[in-house]
Amino acid sequence: MRVMMIALLGLAGLMALAVAGRAAPAAQRSLVAATPAAPAIMMVRQRCGEGMKRQKAWQDKNGAWHGKCVPKH
Repeated sequence: MRVMMIALLGLAGLMALAVAGRAAPAAQRSLVAATPAAPAIMMVRQRCGEGMKRQKAWQDKNGAWHGKCVPKH
């Protein structure tokens, strides 16, 4: 009888841990959350990268850019 009771209590404890593990964490209120974040996407010129541009750039009808990438001056 004792073994069965211990097994049932152990099973109930494991089930309680599994349910608590799925719960979402509580939202934290802080000053950091109130400030706007930087955008995840950085706009670049003619697909060259930050601080770069295309030399003698031209764009074909499919939208692809052509020309060598050089630093901006």
